[in-house]
Amino acid sequence: MIPGMRVAKRTKEEIAEAKAALNESFLRFKSVGQIAADTEFCYTVSELVRQIAIDEFALTDPTPYFVNRASAALGQTLEIEEVINTMKAIRRHPGGHPLAFTPTKRKFPITTKQYDLPFAMDLEKILRRQIDPSVFAEHAAQALSRVVVSTVLGAIDASSTGVDHYGRNIAATKSGDIDATTLDGVLRSLGDVNSDTFIAARYFALFPILGFTGYSPNIIDTIYNTGMIGKYKGANIVILKDDFNFYFNTATIGANKIYIGGGDKGAWLHERDVSALNYQSMDPERAWLKNGFRVDFGVNVLQPWKYRTITLT
Repeated sequence: MIPGMRVAKRTKEEIAEAKAALNESFLRFKSVGQIAADTEFCYTVSELVRQIAIDEFALTDPTPYFVNRASAALGQTLEIEEVINTMKAIRRHPGGHPLAFTPTKRKFPITTKQYDLPFAMDLEKILRRQIDPSVFAEHAAQALSRVVVSTVLGAIDASSTGVDHYGRNIAATKSGDIDATTLDGVLRSLGDVNSDTFIAARYFALFPILGFTGYSPNIIDTIYNTGMIGKYKGANIVILKDDFNFYFNTATIGANKIYIGGGDKGAWLHERDVSALNYQSMDPERAWLKNGFRVDFGVNVLQPWKYRTITLT
């Protein structure tokens, strides 16, 4: 398992069963009025939609490759404390008074933002069998993925400037497709300061690597959902899934970006549990079962030199 990987409460098969149960739960109702009168059902089905969405996102979430995760309860203060090693061996002189070194600490306050994911289940279309209720859970999972993934990768992109402590570039550019010379140079630079390296990008950007000398396919069933397909000179190759949305006419991850990281992550994803703020309400006139759940998180890149990015132009 990848350190920090989200753990879904349901397996892929159990999510499929939950979706089927969600669809079937509406079959006993003959009118919007019946649904509106059953407040317990409205709460239960709303909570099930939220749980399925979160579990489906957790199964395919690629962000554990990039960030450490920490969570806190609603109202708690978040901060990162880093202990700095100041110790040094010094020459001893008989009769002298030796120095005493003690670690020092740095603290970084963490700022998070709260996001609302509101949606309305159109009960008329559900009763007419024009749309399955499980579609709302699937779309909510995709929307949740878009905001989390874009925030994590956006933070890494923003911090990928300048050089590391050895004067090596953190960001690189390549005209056209990625080539072995460029990739080897970046891997050499990062591998010197980070271990268990990986290369992550859309399939479009990674495809040339599949023909490089040093690439070997190595599909691992237990983590295949997160996109790991093989290795290149010791680095895991991870495909980030295309999530192009035709309504917004955009994709979260660009096809011209390659991210290189390692097991020692330089960023933190802090989350607050704000599930107590989830809500649902009934609008019988519009025949809408309104739902919503809130997430609260923030990403801080404290050690950008633990990453490398390649932009294809």
